[in-house]
Amino acid sequence: MLLKFNQVEKRFKEKQVLSGVSFGIDEGESIALIGPNGAGKTTMIRSVLGLTSIDGGEIIRNFNTRKDVGVMLQHDLFPDHLRVREVIELHKSYSKSNVSTHALLEAGDLVKEARSMVQNLSGGQKRRLSFALSLAADPKLLFLDEPTVGMDVTASRMFWNKIREIQEQGKSIFVTSHHLDELNDYCRRFIFLKNGEIIADVRKEDLNTQKVIVVYLETAEEALDLQRQFGGLMEDRKLYVTDKNKHSVLCAYLQQRGMTFEERLKEVRDCYREIYDLNPEEGVKQA
Repeated sequence: MLLKFNQVEKRFKEKQVLSGVSFGIDEGESIALIGPNGAGKTTMIRSVLGLTSIDGGEIIRNFNTRKDVGVMLQHDLFPDHLRVREVIELHKSYSKSNVSTHALLEAGDLVKEARSMVQNLSGGQKRRLSFALSLAADPKLLFLDEPTVGMDVTASRMFWNKIREIQEQGKSIFVTSHHLDELNDYCRRFIFLKNGEIIADVRKEDLNTQKVIVVYLETAEEALDLQRQFGGLMEDRKLYVTDKNKHSVLCAYLQQRGMTFEERLKEVRDCYREIYDLNPEEGVKQA
């Protein structure tokens, strides 16, 4: 096991940010850490890296933090007045990396920008540079905190394709993101945080054995009536029913009335909706 949290506690003034957090990461795992803003995700990552002290419990690290870990934090911070290539070479020197500078430029799709001044890069290009730097030490364990924020669709797709390559190399990946569809496609395990506690630890193979019925409704009144009969959660005039004991009766009811619905495999977004009853992009309570 590369990393183990054992009853980790962290408090900032009067707020309990992490409360009895316990979990482990094995080699080759791709784990998504999920939760609304303020759930404790960034604090957890910073505590692993030794950037934030903990108040209780223990963190067991079976790796060298300097040599075996790559990090892409939410905010991009680079030295001023350096070119992209120079920033990469400077970063490589910290870990005495043997990874070629050109390979890192390719990983970040920054070959054409190699001689550009860092301060002249766009927001998306800076995110790609942060990603390239996270790979500089050829890490065993990669931490990615909201990695695709600021990337356009093309850059985001290229980023996740590179992540797929890294997964195939057997490296461990630990990522936080509000883009749940991306996490659903590229991660195999999903840890849900709420108020500093892990309240669900779900594996992709578990989701692939469960189904959800999504009913498309025309009016709020129709949605409320159906919810009273079959339960489920509503969002944007859609009713999501995950209770398998109600699926056969619900399907028959909907077919009899000619109502529009679909039955599909359960996804990470469905888990989020059940756990928080929140919109994952906005982090606000649904009406």
